[in-house]
Amino acid sequence: MTLDLSTPLGVTIALAPEIVLSLASLIVLLVVSWRHRNAADSRLAGWISLAGLVAAAVALLVLWRAAPTATGPSGMVALDTFRFASLGIIILATIGTVLLSLSYLEREGLLAPEYYALVLLAATGMMFLASANDLIVLFLGLEVMSVAVYVLAGFDRRNRFSSEAALKYFLLGAFASAFLLYGIALLYGATGETNLTHIGGAIQNPPTVMATLGIGLLLVGLAFKVAAFPFHMWAPDVYDGAPTPISGFMATGVKVAAFVALARVLVVALPASWQVWGPIIGFLAAASMIVGNLVALAQRSVKRMLAYSSIAHAGYLLVAIGAGAELGSSALLVYLLGYTLTTIAAFGLLGILGRGGERDVTVESLAGLAGQRPGIALALAVCMFSLLGFPGTFGFIGKWAILTASVDVGQYVLSTLLVVTSLVSAGYYLPVVMSMYMKPAPTDTAHDNVWLNSPAAAIIAFSVALIIVFGLWPIPALDTALESARALAHTTLVSIR
Repeated sequence: MTLDLSTPLGVTIALAPEIVLSLASLIVLLVVSWRHRNAADSRLAGWISLAGLVAAAVALLVLWRAAPTATGPSGMVALDTFRFASLGIIILATIGTVLLSLSYLEREGLLAPEYYALVLLAATGMMFLASANDLIVLFLGLEVMSVAVYVLAGFDRRNRFSSEAALKYFLLGAFASAFLLYGIALLYGATGETNLTHIGGAIQNPPTVMATLGIGLLLVGLAFKVAAFPFHMWAPDVYDGAPTPISGFMATGVKVAAFVALARVLVVALPASWQVWGPIIGFLAAASMIVGNLVALAQRSVKRMLAYSSIAHAGYLLVAIGAGAELGSSALLVYLLGYTLTTIAAFGLLGILGRGGERDVTVESLAGLAGQRPGIALALAVCMFSLLGFPGTFGFIGKWAILTASVDVGQYVLSTLLVVTSLVSAGYYLPVVMSMYMKPAPTDTAHDNVWLNSPAAAIIAFSVALIIVFGLWPIPALDTALESARALAHTTLVSIR
């Protein structure tokens, strides 16, 4: 299929997933404007949101399978399989969030159906952020995503921890956005361009002082969004205080969009400036792996432990970013898919286990879960093993892919740190499994209130199944990721001017 990107129809087809999801968010807003009084209205908004996400997924699959080529002017949004693979992961994370939220909101008494409109708007921002081939689109996508997620983090207004999470995220996010915007301004001043491809052709080697400062500030803004050390200070409190489905959404969708945007900026716009950003990425990766894993060892709250572990996983992903080239970009996609599946399931299970409050779910409180709720215990154990990188799980495949890419480009220090810190992470993942299987429950009814409703059970079972299937048979995921990574170097662009 050939798309003429100089025509409105060609642009509409090329941007079909984003357009469909934007329309779905508007439909949800219209519906909730006159139906917003009870649980049934909230469920209706949730199912409409799910339908919109499925429609966006169908549009994405049709566009992807058509393998379009393009004619006409290049512009601000990429049209390549790297974009398509990234959007697929974002849609998957959003579908999981909606399914987990259906019963969670009702159980917690959060029956404001505008919640789902915010989720869709955040996902739309993520999709534009991951698709951006222009710094202006990148910033707009980032802000649409961020503003919606700020509100979602503080959605439980009765909970002071939720309000604290939203305030911290908003204040620190505003500073990060300022850094990003200053970086964009400096890069524009140095090159006269905001288009990533044009910046790559205009930037000098070595870059000027203005361009170097712009690159540094741009990295600060994006490092905040991926929760990399030392820009991670918001993550533990925000993940801990936000509603659990939103914590999972931030740990997956936000991270996927920000990492894909970072990869596209570095690979497309700044490949010649590796001597500037390479050492910075290496430091961020090493520090994130070390700090995230060591601090996670001290956590007894499972939700807070997952928050610190997300910082460590940001470090692993930064190793893939630093590896660059085809292997690094493909490893990034593989790891993002595995991490998304695992984290959505883990936070979904945490929401089920935390019926008395997710902050109260500790390693000790899980004692005896396998004897009373064996299915839930098995699913959580698979998630812990996958996050650890245990052979036979998708998490192992993701870490192996990053390790291979890192060794291939001679990053032996980062490769060693990845292996060592992964071993350290066993100190906080395995105690969760040991508590469920090797310790007796305090009472015979300790876990009687733990049960899965159908929507949550469906997405958790689906995620756990894929973690095992791709862990044993990873070829389809690896081949798709490698094909998408190759396309990143030959990006077709969509003008939306």
